[in-house]
Amino acid sequence: MPSLRNGKRAFFPVVISVAAAIVLTAAIFLYSAFDPADSVFWPKCPFYLLTGLECPGCGSQRAIHSLLNGDPVSAMHYNLLLVLAIPYLLLYAVLVIALKVRNRIPGFSPEFAKLCKRLEMALYHGPALRVVLAVILLFWLLRNFTPSF
Repeated sequence: MPSLRNGKRAFFPVVISVAAAIVLTAAIFLYSAFDPADSVFWPKCPFYLLTGLECPGCGSQRAIHSLLNGDPVSAMHYNLLLVLAIPYLLLYAVLVIALKVRNRIPGFSPEFAKLCKRLEMALYHGPALRVVLAVILLFWLLRNFTPSF
Protein backbone atom coordinates (compact mmCIF):
# COMPACT_ATOMS: atom_id res chain seq x y z
CA MET A 1 0.00 0.00 0.00
CA PRO A 2 2.90 2.51 0.07
CA SER A 3 2.28 3.40 -3.58
CA LEU A 4 -1.36 4.25 -2.86
CA ARG A 5 -0.25 6.45 0.02
CA ASN A 6 2.25 8.27 -2.21
CA GLY A 7 -0.44 8.66 -4.86
CA LYS A 8 -2.70 10.35 -2.31
CA ARG A 9 0.13 12.68 -1.30
CA ALA A 10 0.80 13.63 -4.92
CA PHE A 11 -2.91 14.15 -5.57
CA PHE A 12 -3.53 16.46 -2.58
CA PRO A 13 -1.55 19.50 -3.87
CA VAL A 14 -3.32 19.21 -7.22
CA VAL A 15 -6.73 19.27 -5.54
CA ILE A 16 -5.75 22.26 -3.40
CA SER A 17 -4.37 24.11 -6.43
CA VAL A 18 -7.50 23.49 -8.51
CA ALA A 19 -9.77 24.52 -5.63
CA ALA A 20 -7.74 27.70 -5.06
CA ALA A 21 -7.90 28.54 -8.78
CA ILE A 22 -11.69 28.07 -8.79
CA VAL A 23 -12.15 30.25 -5.69
CA LEU A 24 -9.83 32.94 -7.08
CA THR A 25 -11.65 32.95 -10.43
CA ALA A 26 -15.02 33.23 -8.70
CA ALA A 27 -13.78 36.07 -6.47
CA ILE A 28 -12.38 37.96 -9.46
CA PHE A 29 -15.67 37.56 -11.32
CA LEU A 30 -17.77 38.66 -8.34
CA TYR A 31 -15.56 41.65 -7.52
CA SER A 32 -15.48 42.82 -11.12
CA ALA A 33 -19.21 42.30 -11.75
CA PHE A 34 -20.71 43.66 -8.53
CA ASP A 35 -19.77 47.04 -7.05
CA PRO A 36 -19.36 46.70 -3.27
CA ALA A 37 -20.52 50.32 -2.85
CA ASP A 38 -23.94 49.52 -4.35
CA SER A 39 -24.41 45.86 -3.42
CA VAL A 40 -25.83 44.40 -0.23
CA PHE A 41 -23.98 41.17 -1.09
CA TRP A 42 -20.65 42.50 0.23
CA PRO A 43 -20.17 42.92 3.99
CA LYS A 44 -19.68 46.33 5.55
CA CYS A 45 -16.79 47.06 7.90
CA PRO A 46 -17.88 46.34 11.49
CA PHE A 47 -15.21 48.70 12.88
CA TYR A 48 -16.55 51.57 10.76
CA LEU A 49 -20.16 50.74 11.66
CA LEU A 50 -19.33 50.80 15.39
CA THR A 51 -16.93 53.76 15.57
CA GLY A 52 -17.38 55.87 12.43
CA LEU A 53 -13.61 55.56 11.88
CA GLU A 54 -12.07 53.78 8.92
CA CYS A 55 -9.86 50.78 9.61
CA PRO A 56 -6.80 50.12 7.41
CA GLY A 57 -8.88 47.73 5.31
CA CYS A 58 -11.86 50.04 4.74
CA GLY A 59 -12.39 50.62 1.05
CA SER A 60 -10.45 47.51 0.04
CA GLN A 61 -13.43 45.85 -1.60
CA ARG A 62 -14.23 49.00 -3.60
CA ALA A 63 -10.53 49.37 -4.48
CA ILE A 64 -10.39 45.79 -5.80
CA HIS A 65 -13.56 46.40 -7.81
CA SER A 66 -12.05 49.58 -9.28
CA LEU A 67 -8.77 47.87 -10.15
CA LEU A 68 -10.55 44.98 -11.84
CA ASN A 69 -12.56 47.47 -13.88
CA GLY A 70 -9.49 49.46 -14.95
CA ASP A 71 -9.81 52.49 -12.67
CA PRO A 72 -6.63 52.70 -10.57
CA VAL A 73 -7.26 56.34 -9.57
CA SER A 74 -10.53 55.41 -7.86
CA ALA A 75 -8.85 52.39 -6.30
CA MET A 76 -6.18 54.65 -4.76
CA HIS A 77 -8.93 56.94 -3.49
CA TYR A 78 -10.73 54.05 -1.79
CA ASN A 79 -7.65 52.42 -0.20
CA LEU A 80 -4.19 53.65 -1.12
CA LEU A 81 -2.47 51.13 1.16
CA LEU A 82 -4.05 48.18 -0.61
CA VAL A 83 -3.06 49.46 -4.05
CA LEU A 84 0.52 50.07 -2.90
CA ALA A 85 0.69 46.67 -1.17
CA ILE A 86 -0.30 44.63 -4.24
CA PRO A 87 3.23 44.48 -5.76
CA TYR A 88 4.67 43.57 -2.33
CA LEU A 89 2.14 40.75 -1.92
CA LEU A 90 2.61 39.50 -5.48
CA LEU A 91 6.39 39.35 -5.00
CA TYR A 92 5.85 37.26 -1.88
CA ALA A 93 3.61 34.86 -3.82
CA VAL A 94 6.21 34.55 -6.59
CA LEU A 95 9.00 33.90 -4.09
CA VAL A 96 7.01 31.26 -2.22
CA ILE A 97 6.03 29.49 -5.45
CA ALA A 98 9.62 29.62 -6.75
CA LEU A 99 10.91 28.10 -3.54
CA LYS A 100 8.24 25.37 -3.56
CA VAL A 101 8.83 24.26 -7.16
CA ARG A 102 12.62 24.70 -7.34
CA ASN A 103 13.26 20.95 -6.99
CA ARG A 104 10.78 20.09 -9.73
CA ILE A 105 12.18 22.37 -12.41
CA PRO A 106 15.27 21.11 -14.20
CA GLY A 107 17.96 23.74 -14.45
CA PHE A 108 16.62 25.83 -11.55
CA SER A 109 19.78 27.52 -10.37
CA PRO A 110 20.76 26.97 -6.73
CA GLU A 111 22.07 30.54 -6.70
CA PHE A 112 18.65 31.81 -7.80
CA ALA A 113 17.01 29.73 -5.07
CA LYS A 114 19.37 31.28 -2.51
CA LEU A 115 18.52 34.75 -3.82
CA CYS A 116 14.79 34.00 -3.52
CA LYS A 117 15.25 32.77 0.05
CA ARG A 118 17.34 35.83 1.01
CA LEU A 119 14.72 38.16 -0.50
CA GLU A 120 11.94 36.35 1.32
CA MET A 121 13.78 36.56 4.64
CA ALA A 122 14.69 40.23 4.17
CA LEU A 123 11.29 41.45 2.97
CA TYR A 124 8.83 39.26 4.85
CA HIS A 125 10.36 38.27 8.20
CA GLY A 126 11.75 39.91 11.33
CA PRO A 127 12.30 43.66 11.08
CA ALA A 128 10.38 43.86 7.80
CA LEU A 129 7.22 42.75 9.59
CA ARG A 130 7.65 45.53 12.13
CA VAL A 131 8.01 48.04 9.29
CA VAL A 132 4.85 46.70 7.65
CA LEU A 133 2.97 46.96 10.94
CA ALA A 134 4.22 50.54 11.44
CA VAL A 135 3.10 51.50 7.92
CA ILE A 136 -0.35 50.02 8.53
CA LEU A 137 -0.72 51.85 11.85
CA LEU A 138 0.49 55.13 10.32
CA PHE A 139 -1.95 54.73 7.43
CA TRP A 140 -4.76 54.03 9.91
CA LEU A 141 -3.99 57.19 11.87
CA LEU A 142 -3.50 59.41 8.84
CA ARG A 143 -6.69 58.36 7.10
CA ASN A 144 -8.78 59.14 10.18
CA PHE A 145 -7.11 62.24 11.60
CA THR A 146 -5.84 64.25 8.63
CA PRO A 147 -8.30 65.91 6.25
CA SER A 148 -6.20 65.55 3.11
CA PHE A 149 -5.58 61.81 3.41
